[in-house]
Amino acid sequence: MRADNGPDTVHGSAERERMLEQMVAANDAFYAAARRIGNHPFIEFSGLLHEYIEACRSAHSAGIDFTQCNTHSGVNLPLHDHQVDYINEKLSCIFTGRSVMGSAG
Repeated sequence: MRADNGPDTVHGSAERERMLEQMVAANDAFYAAARRIGNHPFIEFSGLLHEYIEACRSAHSAGIDFTQCNTHSGVNLPLHDHQVDYINEKLSCIFTGRSVMGSAG
């Protein structure tokens, strides 16, 4: 992924900004609904979404088109070690002690 005008960029900076705003709104709505439902592991998905949004925000700040970071493209979404740890903590809560990612180190 290159900066906004690089060959691998599909979505421009302004479009990604709008996406981030919409992602936050969607997560806020999910969190409110999940709280009403009252199932703690289900509520934890909001934490995963929040961390994903923060990773996307960081990638966007670095000029990376985060929409292209996925297993199909082979482009990784940049994550710090503490983010991997947090994601695994949430996955462990949701899926009773299991995680799917190793250390980012």
